[in-house]
This record gives sequence, C-alpha cells and structure tokens, in this order.
Amino acid sequence: MYEVNTREMPSRSVLCLKRNVTGNDQAWALGKEFIALWRRRPQPRMEGRAGAAFCIWWSQVSEDSDGPLEWCRPIPDDQARELAGEYPELTLRTEPAHHEAFVNLGYGAEVSPAQWQLVSESLHAWGEEDAARPSDLGVRLTYLVTTPPDETRGPDCDFAVPFETP
Repeated sequence: MYEVNTREMPSRSVLCLKRNVTGNDQAWALGKEFIALWRRRPQPRMEGRAGAAFCIWWSQVSEDSDGPLEWCRPIPDDQARELAGEYPELTLRTEPAHHEAFVNLGYGAEVSPAQWQLVSESLHAWGEEDAARPSDLGVRLTYLVTTPPDETRGPDCDFAVPFETP
C-alpha cells in the first residue's frame, strides 16, 4: 500500500485542452500536443504544486471507453484573460479551492497496471477510513516540473483525488 497524504489546493485559473480519447496512444498524443503548445509559446511557471500542470480523467480511457481527458495548466489570475488570448485552442476556466488526497509516485514515474491498482486501493482505503468522498472535480495526475527542468529525472508526479469535506 502507498502512503496517502492530503493538501489544500487554492482556487486557480487554468488553461485546458479537453478531448475524448480512446486508448493509451490517443491519451499520450493529447498530452504531447498540450506540452507542445507551451513549448512553442513559453510562459512563466507558477511555483509549487498549485502551479503544476495536471491531467484529469473524467471517466475511464481504454480501447472501449473514450474518456474524456483534460490537460490543464494553472496560470496567474491577473494574467488569465491575456494568456487565454494567446492560446485560442485552449479553454480558460477557474478551478475552485479544494482538498486533495494524493499518492506521490516520484520523479519521472512510469507506473505499471499493478502499481495503479495499489495506488487506487490505497486511496480507497484512506477514503473509507476518513469517511471522505471524491468530489466531482475528477481524478488527476499532477506533474511538478523542477526549475530549471531536469530532463534526466522527469517531473515529480502524483495521483490525486479531490474530495468533499464533511
């Protein structure tokens, strides 16, 4: 079992690319497309986990199920409208402040199906023990990139589930 921790996430403006995808190949392709947009038109990064890019699974992605997936990058609230104008292919929205339960997967994590099962079981066990229910904000992987990026390690990844507070 993995150690489950919690954190508070602030309200934040995010630029998003959301699409229905089928299978891992399309999911990876969408992520690469999202990253390429930011590489072509780089912007300053927001610091810390609240500024980390994340991918939301709104439903299952498999060969038989088409998601959707949504890639998001937090941006400074005071620059949100301006930045949204620079990225017409992305949608600007505000994500509300919330609590998250998460499992840290480490740097450049490539998680096997068996590990995903253990991560899921760890989060479910934590939720049952603490009487926490997932919110409607969607399960997500967050990718905290170091500044400057360390290409040898990859981003620090975690799997998070926003939850409702009692």
